Amino acid sequence: AVVSTQSTGELQVAASFQIASLDEAGILIVWVVISVTDASLSGSQIDLGLRPGGRGKLVKSALINVNFPQNPTVDLFPEVRTFSFRQSFTDTSLYFVSTDQGSVLKASRNQSIAQPTVYAPEFSPATIVGSLDFNKFNWKYFLTGTADGVISLYSVDRGEPLVILDRSTRGRPIRTVKWSRSSSTLFYVMDSANKFYLWDLSERDSTPLVIESFDSRGLRSFTEMLPSAGPPVVVFTFKDGSLEAHHVKKSAIRADVDNVSKLEGYLATVL
Repeated sequence: AVVSTQSTGELQVAASFQIASLDEAGILIVWVVISVTDASLSGSQIDLGLRPGGRGKLVKSALINVNFPQNPTVDLFPEVRTFSFRQSFTDTSLYFVSTDQGSVLKASRNQSIAQPTVYAPEFSPATIVGSLDFNKFNWKYFLTGTADGVISLYSVDRGEPLVILDRSTRGRPIRTVKWSRSSSTLFYVMDSANKFYLWDLSERDSTPLVIESFDSRGLRSFTEMLPSAGPPVVVFTFKDGSLEAHHVKKSAIRADVDNVSKLEGYLATVL
């Protein structure tokens, strides 16, 4: 997995910026992307990413071993794999990394990490946490989606889930879980059977509000777009390279509650 550690606006004005990469062995590397003023047609044998005539190269800034030695409380073995990660929005040296042991681990450039360092259900099965995403209105909360179809809602200051939604995909592996940027209780899910789900916790947490099936087309990915006016638009990509845009119904979004307190209000009813 590779993610940018800066916002889109920052990238547009920066002469250099950072990205981070994670491999399955738990090695997380922070890279600095630097602009090169004098492009060489011969390229470079020592500068990673600098192609012949290229104007950008990668410089390794930091290397973090997620498995060792930062999480001694977890029984981690060499075969433990990591899959997805997100950078903390309150501490840029901190990362949250998903594993194939049903858990999310903290990793940091610093030696000390505040508790909790592990996020997992009390009786966590050894399943792949393939996706995680932080709430766009309150960075304290994040969602995870697992290979056995379970969605969990966590708070960064608590190791066990606040909410577990285990009837989300009827056990099918979750490929992507993503919070909406239009509502703090709205999120989207994509599973391995080419099905797309829209959830709104302010309406109900028993079942999704919307389920769309793309069985014959091969759903590859989706992204949310926010028009200047009106409800959000979800753009789907398919295996044949085509795109399709769907409008989220206004009735699916409650705009009568402040987004900052909306999710807190839901949690107050279930905790």
